[in-house]
Amino acid sequence: MFKPIKTKRVYQQIVDQINQLMRQGELKPGDKLMSEKELADKLKVSRTSVREALSALDFLGVLESKQGDGTFISEVSQQSLIEPLALFMMLDREASIELLEVRKIMEAQAAELAAMRSDDDDLSKISKAIELMEVDLEKKILGEENDAMFHYAIAEATKNKTLVKLMNMISDLVVQNMRTSRQYLYSKKGNPEKLFQQHYDIYVAIKDGNPSLAKKAMFNHLDFVERELTNHQD
Repeated sequence: MFKPIKTKRVYQQIVDQINQLMRQGELKPGDKLMSEKELADKLKVSRTSVREALSALDFLGVLESKQGDGTFISEVSQQSLIEPLALFMMLDREASIELLEVRKIMEAQAAELAAMRSDDDDLSKISKAIELMEVDLEKKILGEENDAMFHYAIAEATKNKTLVKLMNMISDLVVQNMRTSRQYLYSKKGNPEKLFQQHYDIYVAIKDGNPSLAKKAMFNHLDFVERELTNHQD
């Protein structure tokens, strides 16, 4: 009946502290952090844990490392600062997979409803997102913002206000999850083109008013991403 309690990893606690200090204004853009050794001594943790935390924040764009000069709070850190729940999702791989499971439940149904309820304005928004994603593909950039725009446009096309609100609530999580997952997915040859085609197939099914095909296409797309990331983590 009872399950073992999972203790938050040390590096996650370090990230939480730095994140909180930034929110409180005690750490500001341009501020220099203590050295790795000084932080380890101050926090009474290993240098390995500090290194993991700094690497995670550097990857997220919150920190900036300058060779020979140290580690600084990024000048754009206020824009890249992540809400606590989003930060947890970023650092916890299992939670990232769970988010994809939730999205499969929500968005497969959303695609089905969009195929039944979308109007010309909805289709125009989805089509525009596809066009921008194609530009991102040609420029070889991740394009998580336009990917998120595509999925949100589909949610709006359902005409279900509650679903749209739910998508709004998890939008930050989704964008951050897309960013990190695409870092890996795009490193595999052929994946960028494959992912674009999956999105295009979803759009066509919705435009053609084919609910079952739209639902299947969306589910298959998110299932593909989940399987790729699961294999990467194993």
